[in-house]
Amino acid sequence: MAGQHQIWEHNILSGITRAFSGDGYERNLNGSSSTSTSFAQPSGLSLSQDLREIYIADSESSSIRAVDLKTGGSRLLAGGDPLFSENLFKFGDQDGTGSEVLLQHPLGVVCGNDGIIYITDSYNHKLSEPAGIVEGSNGRLFIADTKNSLIRYLDLNTNEFELCTLELKGFQPPKPKSRSFKRLKRRPTADMVPIINDPISSEEGNLSIKISLPNGYHFSKEARSRFSVDIEPENAVNINPLDGLLSPEGSTTLHFKRSSHSASIGRINCKIYYCKEDEVCLYQSLLFEVPFQDGVFNTAQADVTLAHFVKPKSSTSNVLQPIAP
Repeated sequence: MAGQHQIWEHNILSGITRAFSGDGYERNLNGSSSTSTSFAQPSGLSLSQDLREIYIADSESSSIRAVDLKTGGSRLLAGGDPLFSENLFKFGDQDGTGSEVLLQHPLGVVCGNDGIIYITDSYNHKLSEPAGIVEGSNGRLFIADTKNSLIRYLDLNTNEFELCTLELKGFQPPKPKSRSFKRLKRRPTADMVPIINDPISSEEGNLSIKISLPNGYHFSKEARSRFSVDIEPENAVNINPLDGLLSPEGSTTLHFKRSSHSASIGRINCKIYYCKEDEVCLYQSLLFEVPFQDGVFNTAQADVTLAHFVKPKSSTSNVLQPIAP
């Protein structure tokens, strides 16, 4: 459950579905139990050969984790930051052992019959945004090369590891749909800070996001802060752009134009990555809720400022502590 930052289980006999591991906070935290473990958009998973663990591609923390099927606790296999759980941008492209490895948004993972764990590391573009991965009975690894809309494969029976393209005979690709791509709605997470703004009555205007930091802090240059927009109902308001990066100063401007007199709401999620000099970087998730009033439009253009002052976590329970090995 990437949006919930948890691993869930479904009992096919009772029909009951429940959270199995993860406390719902978006971070990279390994613990001995399901409630002391946190994930960051877990995506692919694969069962270990001894059936005692599942391997998880934890995309947003750029790490590969193992979850104990008895306790729900987790441990690090590769990548990510093993010391500070909220540092979600220790990523890159580097081979190594354990936390020395640098990945970037892995999406797929599979434990092969040879006992080796194979990973699709999407943003490092070893393929063009590889996603799903599975091993066939013939010793081949099949990989979804999403951006190129192809199925690739590697033959594990040879030592050459030549990347090949699977030929799909007699298959016609679907015709492109005329309607625009439907965005998935982002669900609030446990660590997201909600900010509710005053209702807007204007037909058109600008939304200016301005994020401020305390003295001694700066926005991360390696992991840029970003935003994404959800609208409900979907076509009630046109907000442009729907996603993008904040400026190095933590700001951006969006333009809106309403197409319906009915009440609607825009939700702008901001992922803020910021750092203190010579110390670890931190992460904060914000959700601006922008309601639009029903009734006759106000013809005056609105200029709305969505401002927030980020307060670094300083309480004993929230301070970033090194994780015990």
